[in-house]
Amino acid sequence: MTRTCLTRTGICILLAAVAPLASVRAQQGASRYALDDWMTVTSVSSFVLAPDGRSIYYTSNAGSSGTTEIFRVSVDGGAPVQLTTNLPGVRPEPKAELAISTDGETLYYSSARYFQGYNNLFRVPTTGGPSTALTFNDAVIETAPAPSPDGRTLAYLAHVRAGTQIFLLDLDQATSWPRPLAPASDGERSPVWSPDGRSLAFSRGGDIWIRTLDGGSPRRLIEDAYAGGNRSPVWSPDGGRIAFLTSKSGYAQVGVADVTTGSVTPITRVPREHSALSWSPDGRWVAFVQADEIGMSTHVVVAPADGSPAAKSITDGKGVRRSPRFLPHGSRLVYIEATGNRTADLWVRSMGGGAPRQITNSMGRIDPADMSVPEEITYPGPDNLPIPALLYLPKDFDPGTKYPVIVRLHGHPGQWNHSMSMEWQYFIQRGFVLIAPNPRGSRGFGQGFHDLHIADYGGVEFQDVMNVLGYLEGLGYVDMSRKATWGGSGGGYMSFVVATEAPDAFQAQVIRAPVSSWKHLAIDRYGASGRHWTATRTPRRERSEFGGSYDEIPEEYERRSPINFVESVIVPQLLFQGLRDASVPPRQSQMWVERMKELGKAALIEYVEYPDEDHGLRRYRATVRDRLIRMERFFAEHLGQSKP
Repeated sequence: MTRTCLTRTGICILLAAVAPLASVRAQQGASRYALDDWMTVTSVSSFVLAPDGRSIYYTSNAGSSGTTEIFRVSVDGGAPVQLTTNLPGVRPEPKAELAISTDGETLYYSSARYFQGYNNLFRVPTTGGPSTALTFNDAVIETAPAPSPDGRTLAYLAHVRAGTQIFLLDLDQATSWPRPLAPASDGERSPVWSPDGRSLAFSRGGDIWIRTLDGGSPRRLIEDAYAGGNRSPVWSPDGGRIAFLTSKSGYAQVGVADVTTGSVTPITRVPREHSALSWSPDGRWVAFVQADEIGMSTHVVVAPADGSPAAKSITDGKGVRRSPRFLPHGSRLVYIEATGNRTADLWVRSMGGGAPRQITNSMGRIDPADMSVPEEITYPGPDNLPIPALLYLPKDFDPGTKYPVIVRLHGHPGQWNHSMSMEWQYFIQRGFVLIAPNPRGSRGFGQGFHDLHIADYGGVEFQDVMNVLGYLEGLGYVDMSRKATWGGSGGGYMSFVVATEAPDAFQAQVIRAPVSSWKHLAIDRYGASGRHWTATRTPRRERSEFGGSYDEIPEEYERRSPINFVESVIVPQLLFQGLRDASVPPRQSQMWVERMKELGKAALIEYVEYPDEDHGLRRYRATVRDRLIRMERFFAEHLGQSKP
């Protein structure tokens, strides 16, 4: 096995067997879109409104490198303006978590210099220009910037020790040191300022708290009857109420609490997930995102803040909506929407109905009408539990044709829903059927469905995944001799489980950033204070996934680690790994490749390392392009031609 580094692209490849280029199917005839066309598809990830409601500031990967930058666009649409850039030769860093000052002159955001997720905080003028670093601890996650209404203080969240804590930074003094909001506290999240700037609301220990800045101890807002599982506070415009989410029912529900008395008005009580709260300027309405009955679509809903039964959805059709925000006059809302055949963009719609209006267009040269729209299906798990999934067919589908199939495996906990993946559509339109199952343990279907995998990670959900084969065989148009899995992170781990537990079930596997050894992952995450440890990856999560720590149940960790069963592998694998991955250490992939080599299975694996890439392998557009080319070649070699 040899290692080759391409210095111009920054890609390192460990190759055992390289597919002959002659086997690569030409682009012509497969689609009317060339690869360059697909590379014009981008996505909006977050946004904030200017205080006057005339402009929207948003993050998108529409810049030249494909790395997420900040843009400005008029609420009426038009050509966007890119506000953040990178000096020549300086590594571009994705920008996230936008916040804006009350006077509309300054944007705040988070970005990571070394490893994805290990963010620092920055500010930049809304007119564009150089950014200023406000924090510079590259070994600590600092996130959720929240400027005070007077613009003098920044509240933010830091992942410290074994938990999270809110800090305050004086923006008027360049040499000021951050100070904790409440010394010796832990598990704090979601800092939000009261409209008058005198108090901060936040979540801690599963409840909502308020602390005034003139001293004194934090006060728990919610009365005992609603304690536990409360989060995401949002102040009303007059400062007299706080909207929040509570998960006591097993689904995140919306409530409104009186700041003085703590009395709570329930806004929702249905078995659906809710998120992304926002108040109307007059304080009469609360907007939020509500999942549909199945759970793979979400809608923007507005409801009276007094709890009266007059809630109404202002969006319709299958799709995923996020982050609704009222415009200043209060009759329209801006939100992000994606569908199965349209990538995420900004939209605006009136509370009173009417047609929605698209503000940004991230589809580039691709026409959504040429893309496939998924069908929602279910199939039985091993205990007859319905497993929800999405089924995609090529746009020119012919029921008399036999198609190769890709089974798409998501990360942990994860969920597949009605949002477009350009990479999926690239292969679907080249003649693949694609099915995306949501095995137990997936999010978005309530706490109960998620918890079915507790202390059994990699167990029964493996059977959920394998049961999709019976469903596919019954369709009649799937060629069961041409099947592939495609999964990353937790889906990469599941790919390894499939390869070792059902070695002849598939003919090919594409894998990204997988877990191969739970013992070594525990060492990286819990036994050291390195970059693979975060406050969301604590021994508590470890115990939840397996039922105990490695010291307590080492045999369980070993039994569920695919690295111990490589002898069984007979399926060809294309394995991708970013070396700046802060979620799954690269040695998880490297150990797997070395073990395959030791066992004489080098011919089964092609391994590609991206030295300057993160967990998702989407920092650069060049990486996405390279992966698509390699995947198409790999599928052509091991599954045959997807189209004549």
